[in-house]
Amino acid sequence: MSFTVTSQLTSAPGRFLLQARQQHLVVDSSAERGGAGEAWQAAELLLGALVTCSNAVITEQARSTEQALPDLQITASCEADKDNPGHYLYIRLDYLFSGVELSTAQQWIDAFTSICPIYGSLSRGAPVQITVRTQP
Repeated sequence: MSFTVTSQLTSAPGRFLLQARQQHLVVDSSAERGGAGEAWQAAELLLGALVTCSNAVITEQARSTEQALPDLQITASCEADKDNPGHYLYIRLDYLFSGVELSTAQQWIDAFTSICPIYGSLSRGAPVQITVRTQP
């Protein structure tokens, strides 16, 4: 499966229009790079892609084992490495599951880390730290 995203500059400095299929998304550069920083920024898109893949795999895993979908909140964060431009110091994924056993949640996370190409690509460059938690 292949994907294509196109980007187009707009008349606003540091603002871009992304298109995938027939979907459009306004994206900004950070203020440090001359943008307004109001719309989604590149690092947020990166984290968004990572958690979207994670949600998709977890949903697929739950359905394939005929388990009810849990309540799930994923918080993703990253920090730029000031000493090594073009790299992140870390990427963190914090999972908070409700209504599922920790062992099941961990199995789903293991499936995510083994089959998600976004995770596979990112984890080879920046350390990816994952926290898995459950809540009654």
